[in-house]
Amino acid sequence: MSTVHAWFSIETALRIGSAVYRKLDGSTVNVTRMDAEKDGKGKHNHDEKYVGEVVRVEEGGCVRPTNRVHGITG
Repeated sequence: MSTVHAWFSIETALRIGSAVYRKLDGSTVNVTRMDAEKDGKGKHNHDEKYVGEVVRVEEGGCVRPTNRVHGITG
């Protein structure tokens, strides 16, 4: 299985939501941004946390597509 590097940002999740992806060990993680390069920079890198490598969407890695939590209004 091929993987891609993933990050999570609270600010991004509040604005547009996050997706749930599967890691190689079978666990899942919330993701707001992915990049083939680990040192990729996002808009909100001050609150971004690197969450590791996740399985690519093409290989069934996406457990739940991007979704915004109900009740959060912007």
